[in-house]
Amino acid sequence: MATLSEGADEDVLEVELDRAAEEMEEQEWLTRRRDAEVRKLPLIEKWVSEADEGRPAMLERYEYSRRASFKSSAMKRLITELSGGTVDDESVIVVRGIAKLFVAELVELASDIRDAADPRSAITPAHLTDALNQMPAKTSCGARKRSKFWR
Repeated sequence: MATLSEGADEDVLEVELDRAAEEMEEQEWLTRRRDAEVRKLPLIEKWVSEADEGRPAMLERYEYSRRASFKSSAMKRLITELSGGTVDDESVIVVRGIAKLFVAELVELASDIRDAADPRSAITPAHLTDALNQMPAKTSCGARKRSKFWR
């Protein structure tokens, strides 16, 4: 039969094992995060070198897009309206990221369309509309259905 101190020792041991496991998970997360940052460095250096070679507008767009984000509350409200149910925070983060990628592709395609017409002009709503119409054919976003509103 176990004594009271043996049971207490087992509880202390279990708590220490749990704490050690949490520390290991945290160290693994930090290692993965550091590895991801190291993998990003060559890509960022490439973009900076391209900017130095005469593409400052591209670097400027990259910096703006990196800082830009959709409001979480507005995105959550939109997703809730479209889905008709409740939405958790993780889903909102995913949809915000996808929306940001979509807008980045749209602006890049609009920039290409603008460059074909007049490289010195700014991107106009007409360029964005043309880019949106060309997106299914030129990007990985897939086909989209036209809204009756725009017909």
